[in-house]
Amino acid sequence: MPGQGPGLFRQTHLIASGAQNWISQPLVAHGKQFAYASTLAVYIYNNEDQQLQKITGYQSHTITAFAWNPRDSNIIAVATNDDHINIFDVAKDESVKKLKMPKRDVVQLEWDPNSPQIIRCVADNTICKLNLDKNMLEQIRFSPPGGHRITRMVRNARLSSMCAIGTDKGHVYLYNTDNGVHETVVTNYKEPIVDLDFDPKSEDYMLIACASGQISMWCVQGAGNIDPKKKEIKPMVITEFSRQPAGLCACKFMPNMPGTFVTASDRHGVLRTWSVSNANPMNMIKLEQGKVHSLAPLQGVESGSKLSVSFKTGEVSIVDVRTRRTRWATTGGHTETVFDCVIAPSDPNKLISASFDGTVRCWDMRTKEQTACFFTGDAPSGRLGSDNEAHQAGRGALYTCAISCDGGTIAAAGFEGIVYFFDVESGKALKAHRVHSGAVHRIVAHPLEHGVFATAGVDARCCVVTRDGLRKALNHTMPIQGCSWDPFQPDIIACGGKDGTIEIWNVTNEDHQSIDKICDKHTTKVYGVLYSPLVQGRLMSVSDDKTAKIFELTPDGRYTARRPVTLEGHESNVRGQAWHPEIPEICFTGSWDKTVRTWNSVTGQCLQVTKRHLADVYAIATHPARPFIAVTCSRDSTIRFWSTEECAPAAKIRAVLGKDATSCSIVGEERNGDERKRLLGRAAGRDLGEKMAASSSDGERFGAAFAALSGEPLAEELWHLATIESTGVKEARGFGATGISVPHRSEVESLVGDAAARLEEARFAKTRGGDKKDVALRKAATLRLELGDFRAYCELMKEIGEWDAALSIAPAVSFEYWRRLAGERIKSMEKDEDADVERLVHLQLAAGKVSDATSGLVRAGRDEEAFTVACTAAEGRFGPEIAEDAGGTPSPSPLKKLAPLGGGGGSPPKPAGPLSPPPAPGHHARVPSDGSGAGGPLDTLPHNLDGSLPAALKARNSLPSLGGGVGKLAPLPPIAGAGTLNKLRAVSAFGSLQTNGNGHAVTAHGDGGALPPTPAGAQGVVAAAKKFIAKGGVDEASTVRGAQAAARLLHGDVIGAASRYLSVGNTREAVRALIRGSQVEMATALMRTLPDSSPGSKDAAHVLACERAVELGEWEIAAEAAGSIQNVTERSWRLLLVRARFAATESDPSIVERFDRMCDATRDVAGAWEAGCGGDAAESAVLHALVGEVDRAASETVHAVNDELGRNGQWNAKALTRLLEALHVVSHGANALKPIDPVIRAEVTLQRCYLSALVLSSAGYTPAANALFHHARAALKQLNKGEARFGFPHAVAMISIHELSLMMGHHPTEAEEGLAEVAEAASVPVPLREIAARLHANLTATSDIPREEPTLPAMESIVPPVGYNGAMDWKAPKMTMVDALRTAKMWDAAGATDHAFFRTPQ
Repeated sequence: MPGQGPGLFRQTHLIASGAQNWISQPLVAHGKQFAYASTLAVYIYNNEDQQLQKITGYQSHTITAFAWNPRDSNIIAVATNDDHINIFDVAKDESVKKLKMPKRDVVQLEWDPNSPQIIRCVADNTICKLNLDKNMLEQIRFSPPGGHRITRMVRNARLSSMCAIGTDKGHVYLYNTDNGVHETVVTNYKEPIVDLDFDPKSEDYMLIACASGQISMWCVQGAGNIDPKKKEIKPMVITEFSRQPAGLCACKFMPNMPGTFVTASDRHGVLRTWSVSNANPMNMIKLEQGKVHSLAPLQGVESGSKLSVSFKTGEVSIVDVRTRRTRWATTGGHTETVFDCVIAPSDPNKLISASFDGTVRCWDMRTKEQTACFFTGDAPSGRLGSDNEAHQAGRGALYTCAISCDGGTIAAAGFEGIVYFFDVESGKALKAHRVHSGAVHRIVAHPLEHGVFATAGVDARCCVVTRDGLRKALNHTMPIQGCSWDPFQPDIIACGGKDGTIEIWNVTNEDHQSIDKICDKHTTKVYGVLYSPLVQGRLMSVSDDKTAKIFELTPDGRYTARRPVTLEGHESNVRGQAWHPEIPEICFTGSWDKTVRTWNSVTGQCLQVTKRHLADVYAIATHPARPFIAVTCSRDSTIRFWSTEECAPAAKIRAVLGKDATSCSIVGEERNGDERKRLLGRAAGRDLGEKMAASSSDGERFGAAFAALSGEPLAEELWHLATIESTGVKEARGFGATGISVPHRSEVESLVGDAAARLEEARFAKTRGGDKKDVALRKAATLRLELGDFRAYCELMKEIGEWDAALSIAPAVSFEYWRRLAGERIKSMEKDEDADVERLVHLQLAAGKVSDATSGLVRAGRDEEAFTVACTAAEGRFGPEIAEDAGGTPSPSPLKKLAPLGGGGGSPPKPAGPLSPPPAPGHHARVPSDGSGAGGPLDTLPHNLDGSLPAALKARNSLPSLGGGVGKLAPLPPIAGAGTLNKLRAVSAFGSLQTNGNGHAVTAHGDGGALPPTPAGAQGVVAAAKKFIAKGGVDEASTVRGAQAAARLLHGDVIGAASRYLSVGNTREAVRALIRGSQVEMATALMRTLPDSSPGSKDAAHVLACERAVELGEWEIAAEAAGSIQNVTERSWRLLLVRARFAATESDPSIVERFDRMCDATRDVAGAWEAGCGGDAAESAVLHALVGEVDRAASETVHAVNDELGRNGQWNAKALTRLLEALHVVSHGANALKPIDPVIRAEVTLQRCYLSALVLSSAGYTPAANALFHHARAALKQLNKGEARFGFPHAVAMISIHELSLMMGHHPTEAEEGLAEVAEAASVPVPLREIAARLHANLTATSDIPREEPTLPAMESIVPPVGYNGAMDWKAPKMTMVDALRTAKMWDAAGATDHAFFRTPQ
């Protein structure tokens, strides 16, 4: 049976589906979560960190509505277009009930808050009640008038019996679900009702929004209790708000902002915030994602003023309404079936995908961010609809895409037979061509000729096309679905037909006849064909007969008539196909059965079945430059990234240890000393050898190795960071670099400055409207601010009209600059007839323009106030009026482009130049209180940008008062013009604002806590930072990165976590993160690259490499790695362990003897092995096992461990870890099968699990530790049941206390419950009960321990449930004992074990 685990085809990341935009409310918020509906599933996110928690509620048909149970966040109801309602248990990820509706189109669902078994829905344009207990559907007596369609149904949160119903004819009704009474609210709106919402703070008020832009608030007081015979109480309109442009699509109250609501439009990306007391909107929030589809305020007080927003593009964002800022956003996502994906031949980091939603999207594979989106509706042909209607009736639907070999042109085709072309550089749609009369199922790029593509159509033609149109058509006798160019003979193309045959053509032939026809055909249509990139003439086909076939052809394209290899096992139609770019025998197929299968194409053996997609798998993409990365797409609308590195598991460790990676064994075969090359692709062969030979450092060498051999897209970035750490900042990336998700601290200034400069170019872009320009400039301003360029921030915010934000930060430049900016604002307000007079006068007074303020008050009839101001001015307490030219250089023209930070003029410096020029003399010096002397910008970043003074500025007391006595900062040079900007610090963490032990801001006094002036260049930034930390300074950058790394670990992204540690030079934690995620080879290489990261790390790297090589069966390089250990005793010990495990693996005595001689030579130590490996019980036991005395070895080891564990207090951790190695030897290979005393064997298992759990204690409470404690308890309980005596000195409760004490920091609630149980258990010995009671008391007395903090993720790959996104907690499925023991072994080999945990619980 093929494996079902994640190994050979292991998911690493996914690009989530976008939110639907054809159902009315795809967004729902509940408690601490929010969710959106995609085509076939529900995506649940956490409110706090916006991390994807679950993909659940999977359906085989399109979702039409979903709702959360108000009383149980684990229960959701999902309706689909096949007339089913499915009740899902989110925690269990399973359907608990599925009900068939009688031919009713369900478009809305809502749970009854008082009765969780009742769901009300809009079905077949009527209101229905569904009783889940009785499985009954009742039609409620209310229905809208004939010809009306219900568009909205909303329940009153404070009066659950009251529902509001809106129709497409502009009618609104109130309905009482308890007594069936209904009341007409309004019938005179002429446009559809697009939204209704009740005030969450009152049961009496309701908002009504129409598509025409009308918004009104109604009082419905008492309507729910109306007597149908009397009708004395009528709903009445309270406020008619100012009419909005057409396109209004959503209107929602903000639960945590009383009296505030938000509206959105499906015509643009502007949200408007309103107060119920004002007919006009208060503020506008401009969103870059464009047209809005729906809104859903987040629930709970802790969510504050946050609002979830879905867009027509499928993107979802979280917006803070109070601060008017986007807090989080998805990077895009298809909203319909993704039929095809392909990696650009010229760029292994660029992915292209095509979908039934009518879009082609470009993705950066490193960051998983969408870099471009092309719409079929934008094609100049004008034949198709816009993006709003691309999903309707197949209009613009795409089945396939390709990108030209030079990466310049994207082609896509689909439902209508039109081939669309898009220019990558300009981002524009080119002219589309109808070259087929029916659907096109495959388009492929020519392997050598730029801009040339071949298409396969159901009109029985294969067409060669370019952006200029049809070049040649090859006429088949049957419709064709697949085609493929021969990479070895690029004029040859294979096509698969509906009748199951495959025809081979030469496109240069003039006779229009095929070369050959393969008659060993499939039993039904061939959907795809694909030539092998490694073996000439090898062709794979996939078919609707549930099989794939492998054919061998001659170099000229003729069929050899050799019987094809048939790959059988899929349970439905096969669609996706790919060859492994390095291993000629390996191929992959994807099917409608939701699986991807890994095959040996020579033997026909299925090596693994992978089921992670939730629906049909349509395409699989690989690239020769990243051969161990694969990408798939599916009807579940996701794009998933996979690692295939376990197909050649020893390739990485061989490369790390300087061996030929191409000679590694591949999955399913034994090495047997055969050194033939098995990796035949370009990346792992010639290219890798050349790159590693040309590398000038270990970081570069290992970076090249992992780029070619790793299945992680971010491996390249991690190794770039490692290279910077090992060789200095000469490798730092500068302007123009792309795909960077984790910049090194030395790169921050140049990279962020470059990003700001590119955003500032929006002022020159020719776009309709100013929304996109404003959003871009606001982003640029924020980046300038984060780099400490306060003047640039103020000028940009002024440019987009956000004067309050500019004025709030202006004092950080200088008081004079603030007053000049205030003067400009005053002039603009004086010209504005609608300006707020009150605010104008206040600003005039602050700016010293007293006479203007007095005149304004007089004109406003406020004579007494004018008199007060005049008297105060006479006293001189307003200060002098600022001159027109005060503040130095006038404000630059808004048309002048801002220079990137660190560059001169308007052009960014070349990357080859220095990252930053030296700062001006005295740049960081404090300015005297009288304002004299040179000054510079503040070196701390303000965090509060909402109009008030930044906290960081307050903390430094840097603002001058009118009374004097406090220094002020000199203004910066102009942000544009002849001069360049003074350089600012790249790392904000080392300013004077520090934190004390409690995390509160404190102000440094004198020079003791401040960072000295930064030396020139980025190298100086790093050096100064390290010096600052060495003196005890608070490294805020490391704190930030540490928190980010912990979050990445929490969600299973170990490469991302390690990269964040490396970006601030924390190599030790980077290594630990890599080991947690089973990236053992990468951890080994990092320890070799940065040997000074921790004491003994170089020897630990050899030990870790040795353990990994043993695990992979690479015995020779395991011995070589052990022989490289510098410590003689450790070297002998590791070689002895390698010898013992090899002897337990190999049955041929002559081979064992030869290997022993090799190890003896590698040891390079005179004298016998006895007493040369530590001379302790562990050494003695391993020597006994080596000569076959396994029973004696086991007995000695077990007794030695029991003796040590019997001591009270601190145990000898070094001795115990060595004994643990001996226990592993006793259980290795053939040794595990040898007959020994069953009690001793049981104690071996107990001790291996218990000691390994202690080894992992320093890693936190992981699933591996959880599994080991569990297995140790189980083994001890089994021993307790027997009558034989055994020597383990502790009770089961001791193991439980160890585990519970470890849980305290991660799961305090569960730990508290467990400790209380142990402390009260009469069967537990009194001393242990007392220990448990003390631990329980300590835990309950600690008030600042988070009660629900999740644990870190698995330290070993496990089989996750469907929808698993990387998060793992202690309640997750248990790891196997083998995997958990392996994890502990690697952790200890890397020197990460904390010996302090080896003691009795205290």
